Amino acid sequence: MKRYTLLALFLLLLLPTIVQAEDKWNIKTLDSYQVLSDTSNESSILLEGTTAEVYETTGLVAGYYQIDFNGVPGFIYSNQASVLFEQEQMSFKVVDEQIPYYVMKKGKLVQKGILLKDAVLTRTKTSSVYHLVEVGKDVFYIPLEGTIPTLSPSNDTIKKATYPMKLYNRVEVPVYNTQSIQIGTLAANQSVDLIGVEKSKGIIYFLGQEAKINMNDFVHMDLLQPKKVLKYEEMTYLLNVIAALYPEFTKLEQIGKSVEGTPLYAMKIGNGKKEVLLDGSLHAREHMTTNVVAEMIDTYSIHYENKSVYGGYNVRQTLDQTAIWFIPMMNPDGVKLVQSGPTSMKNGALATKINGNSNFNRWKSNIRGVDLNDNFASGWDKIKGGHKQPAYMAYKGPSAFSEPESKAFRDFVKKHKFKTYISYHSSGQIMYWFNYQKTAESKRDQALAKTLSKLTGYKVMPPQYLPGSGASADWFIQETKMPGITLEISPYIGEQPVPLSKWDAIWRQNHKVGLYLAQEASKR
Repeated sequence: MKRYTLLALFLLLLLPTIVQAEDKWNIKTLDSYQVLSDTSNESSILLEGTTAEVYETTGLVAGYYQIDFNGVPGFIYSNQASVLFEQEQMSFKVVDEQIPYYVMKKGKLVQKGILLKDAVLTRTKTSSVYHLVEVGKDVFYIPLEGTIPTLSPSNDTIKKATYPMKLYNRVEVPVYNTQSIQIGTLAANQSVDLIGVEKSKGIIYFLGQEAKINMNDFVHMDLLQPKKVLKYEEMTYLLNVIAALYPEFTKLEQIGKSVEGTPLYAMKIGNGKKEVLLDGSLHAREHMTTNVVAEMIDTYSIHYENKSVYGGYNVRQTLDQTAIWFIPMMNPDGVKLVQSGPTSMKNGALATKINGNSNFNRWKSNIRGVDLNDNFASGWDKIKGGHKQPAYMAYKGPSAFSEPESKAFRDFVKKHKFKTYISYHSSGQIMYWFNYQKTAESKRDQALAKTLSKLTGYKVMPPQYLPGSGASADWFIQETKMPGITLEISPYIGEQPVPLSKWDAIWRQNHKVGLYLAQEASKR
């Protein structure tokens, strides 16, 4: 074993005087041993043993095994006995401050790392001096010395991943303890279950202990299982994981906050100088659009990393010409209201009063009853109809950009020179593209809409000639003179969220949209 470092020795002095096992276990003495009355220099000898014996012990005290000796505590020095591991498959616990572990290479054991005190593992086999623990393709050899039998780790003591995700490493990578000290390595082509992420570090379990990895040492396959109700918290976690995995070609940015102070996030994929923008969930009940945008982020990022082709597009080449910015959830307060009800919100009572009941399936507005897609300065003062006060939909607000969500979008767009904007909505399988563009721009935007129609199967709606709309896409057209398209997913389903049964078809229809937009924009 390695010598303890000064730090380890210092920590050892701080250890409790007794290591108590969760279960009783046995030791076998040498032929010559002593049972002492305590662990001090002045302890009396209770027994001078002359033949090897087996004793049941319940603790390890300052280098002594504690036993019950004729009704009184007895202590046997640890170098006069060894722990008996009496079952081939069993759990064990590290009781030394640290012990090495090894792998077999060319018939020789080579140290791979260290295990820290209190790590609990389950072995698959044993030898005369080692526990054998299998992790993926690796077999680790862990010395019996410095460990004791224990109960299997309780599920209650193992930190669970709120949103389970798997990561993969292509080469051998280091693993660290929670103090960022390397404790070992993970062989190439292994998978790990991600428990959490802290900036650039991922949290996993490794050989019975909580550990950290460098996120950009890993890649993913499918982080998101999108056929479900995707909540803000999981969406945000996904964005943080993607950003930590791929800092060289992604960027995660908070662009503002909602009425209730919920951060609004935008994520970029690709390094192209030109940029396009897609968003979802401007309307609360239309939160299936967040699934579409988030699945694009999940899918495009791994194909970019792998330099692979997806949907006929060379993803890295495409996004290094034109990057895509995504805002997966423009109206997080409204989405949470629809998904989790008014008791989950600070302003839930106000929303219930506005709605007239606690069923929010039809709710489109933000938490205080402003329809965000009526709140943009695109003929806002000329909007006809709609509600005159806060409502579940179609109330344009007291003024254009009165809401923090629409302000955040406006300010974000003004910082960029987006070539195209898609605002995802539901439902109807239709798209709107017109806002009084000049002739050349109108031809360009209509042609883009027609190509998207071929890609998705959605119908291009004729010009509406509204005096004013307040819609984000109409404001984008007016502000940037670039295409802004409102794209409605799903067959028409009325005033309710899109059922999950529609997901598979929706993704088939939309999975290439972002890449097509990026490729098309690269030519302008």
